[in-house]
Amino acid sequence: MCRFQTWRLPILLCGLMLAAVPDAGAAQSRFKTVIFGRHSDSLASFESFARQAKQSGATHVVLTAEDLPWAMWQMDTPGDPYPAWAVSNVGLLKVSPPDALLPFLPKDYAGTVLSILRSRCEVLRKLGLKAAFTTFEPQMLPEAVYEAHPLWRGPQVDHPLRSRVPRFAPSIDNPEVLALYRESIRKLLTVCPEIEILSLHTNDSGSGMSWSGGLYQGPNGSALVRDRKMHQRYREFFGTLQAGAADARPGPLEIDAEWVREAAPDLVAGKLGAGMAVANLEGPNATVYKAVVGFLLDYFYPFYPAQGIPLPVRYLEELEQAAASSAPRLFYLIGDRYDSDLYLQIYDAFARNPTHDDVSRMQLLRSVAASRVGEAGAGALVGAWMALHRVQRDADILNFGGTIFYIGSVHQRLLTRPFVPFPEELKAEENEHYRKFQFQARTEERARDLGDIQGTRQYEGLGGTAVSGNLLVRMQGDLTRARGAVRTLGATAAPPVKQRLELLDKRIQVFGLLVENCRNALEYQYLLDFMKGGRLRRPVEFQEHLTDITEWRAIKEVGRREMDNSTVLADLLEANQDILIDRVKTSAEENIRQLGPDLVSQLRRKVKIMVTHWEDYERLFDAEKPKGVPRRD
Repeated sequence: MCRFQTWRLPILLCGLMLAAVPDAGAAQSRFKTVIFGRHSDSLASFESFARQAKQSGATHVVLTAEDLPWAMWQMDTPGDPYPAWAVSNVGLLKVSPPDALLPFLPKDYAGTVLSILRSRCEVLRKLGLKAAFTTFEPQMLPEAVYEAHPLWRGPQVDHPLRSRVPRFAPSIDNPEVLALYRESIRKLLTVCPEIEILSLHTNDSGSGMSWSGGLYQGPNGSALVRDRKMHQRYREFFGTLQAGAADARPGPLEIDAEWVREAAPDLVAGKLGAGMAVANLEGPNATVYKAVVGFLLDYFYPFYPAQGIPLPVRYLEELEQAAASSAPRLFYLIGDRYDSDLYLQIYDAFARNPTHDDVSRMQLLRSVAASRVGEAGAGALVGAWMALHRVQRDADILNFGGTIFYIGSVHQRLLTRPFVPFPEELKAEENEHYRKFQFQARTEERARDLGDIQGTRQYEGLGGTAVSGNLLVRMQGDLTRARGAVRTLGATAAPPVKQRLELLDKRIQVFGLLVENCRNALEYQYLLDFMKGGRLRRPVEFQEHLTDITEWRAIKEVGRREMDNSTVLADLLEANQDILIDRVKTSAEENIRQLGPDLVSQLRRKVKIMVTHWEDYERLFDAEKPKGVPRRD
């Protein structure tokens, strides 16, 4: 986030320290732990990566990315989209359920996940590596659990704008709940004794800590423990998990909690023991716990759902920040699923010759590029990487709970829903392919609004549309520059470099079509709001009425742009077997957060519906006609 260097840990740590301390000899104690992680589609893929990670000096490998089976059973209430944020997240109680929870959870889910985890740990055991485990805790449980055990109910953890029913996490202040967690971690580590590091995400995605200020609903939880100190809550929870680990096998279990959103996390951390951390502060002195380079979740991949677009500049910059950190642990997480070689190569090159400024950074990137496309093309490839880096930074600006391409094009199905002037008039057969996959918990009116993204309105109005539009246009310019450099290189390259460059060009093109989709959606909705706000009074009855109506022409132009954009994307996907965009394998697996395998047919259906409703634009100008008047047939 190359496989051919074989640097040992002391050499790697020494290299990482050169950028941070003058005395390289002190570097061997710098990072006591180096954790690598990557998405794996199979056990063979996991083993291959683990071997390469070990060659690069890793001591641990992450077991849990979004590559484990999703808990779709958590989507238990029709019409409530909120569990979509939790289904991909590992949870201790749902993958290693204690006996008391077995009646409330699916019998086969935990067994399937544990079998995969067991196999991965057997690989690590064979290689002499240890494991890290990322989970969301305390994670929401089915309501039936609390009906049977009312005092287990902890805080409400759903987002009020994104849910239709309340969701509750268990109360870790309750001794019985702590006993559940102790049993769960004992069972897990009996199967996977290699797990030495536990990273918790809390107060997000269906998880939450009682009475925390970071909860979406505000501080809440059992009234019986309202006045308990937050450091007591974390210390006892972490201590329980460590006790459960000790029940399973000898050796330590380190635990850190992220996304806690506490107002003063240093005060909480100061009351914890060594190997316990909150908000990246480890007790008892609130020192920095870890340095993180990269990411694993699709949520953080700026180009999602497009795939295979590299981020070498970002990774190199974050390596520099890690080397300058005082943290004793390093997480190196490769969230780009399709070219882990590149990120391992960058990691090894940095270990050998750390960078510290723009000049040294460009020199390292150029050396990596030369190894991939030859000395003559290295400069052009670095230029493409820099253009993509600028695109990534602009995408990060458009990140409000996820990039617009993820929570817009996918979660709101901007990619597949038709842009029509009267969406309220669409028939059931015209919206069945996308409406059920929209992440929208409010009214149907808001579901029809292209700019309403999970209950937020950051892209709405003249200002929001203008700022986002300018950024999206700027991104298009950099994508064009990146494609130009890649295509020029590919024109003279020999196989297999030529094939790799041609594939990268297609992937950048796909992301460009996603950018255009979002720009069209925001502009279309702005114009639609403008026109339906009573600003256009005159119906189009005579030829001269068409000459000065800029808004009428503009919204039709945006609609036509989106029709053509959708057609180009459909043609591109249909003509290629390569993975260009993330899709599930079967229609039954399509969900709010993942596109379906029939994306091409959905795009073509979208265009057909837009054509069917093309004459409806004329009605936008007739203020005398009541809302919902039948369209002209």
